[in-house]
Amino acid sequence: MSAYLSMEIQLPENMDLSRSGQYVLILEVHAERFSFSLYNAENEQESFDYCFSGDKLSDAFSQFQDAFFKHDFFTYPFRKILILNHTPVFTYIPNLLFEEKDKEAYIQFLFTNVSGKILHQTLSYPEMTILHSMPEKVYDFLQRSFPEASIVHYTVPFIEWCRETGLPADGNRMIIFREKDGIDVLCFSRRQLLLCNHFDCESAGDAVYYALYVYKQLKFNQLKDFVYLVKAEDELEKKLNKYIQNIVLCEDNQREIQKSAI
Repeated sequence: MSAYLSMEIQLPENMDLSRSGQYVLILEVHAERFSFSLYNAENEQESFDYCFSGDKLSDAFSQFQDAFFKHDFFTYPFRKILILNHTPVFTYIPNLLFEEKDKEAYIQFLFTNVSGKILHQTLSYPEMTILHSMPEKVYDFLQRSFPEASIVHYTVPFIEWCRETGLPADGNRMIIFREKDGIDVLCFSRRQLLLCNHFDCESAGDAVYYALYVYKQLKFNQLKDFVYLVKAEDELEKKLNKYIQNIVLCEDNQREIQKSAI
């Protein structure tokens, strides 16, 4: 069940938050919207999704803040609270080279005019640390309101999903996550992360161009290797299908992918 910009958030009747310890709350921070999902980890028929949208994140986030103070269920003791940060300002650093004191310098070197809080998560496999930024105002509010929550870049669940159960161990794989104004591309050889990058592009044609460019640079095989599409429009799938034989739609795996970070 979904709702958009309602004055009152009405949870489904089959959701019983007196058992909030069974529920998982996932908050997602995007460039122009803020959303949350709530589901029972023991019975996923009990689920709810809500999205606040605006011309920019500050508009959507203001709506979420109003909803937070209006609805006390946000403060319930949930089983887990996960905050996914959807930002194109991110990079991966090998753990052998990473020093936490230098994380701002890493980001400033790769991106110009970066502001906000620089966050990081260290992965044990692959042995890398991801750096990403979040607006300071958003970060401060989320930290105060959800002190027990984990804040991670949204590519982390995909990496964990690929590593654990999501995809076959053999061969090369490309995962394309489609956003409104771009794509994020993750590439693996067996279970080794080869590349994770963001490309600005609004049209499906431009998205295909960047995907095929990476595919060629990494020398993937059009007949043997796989591309996994997440939230991709039909046009993108059809255009890629002209060049790549093995394409898999992952829309139905969203919850399973998110669970990998929980």
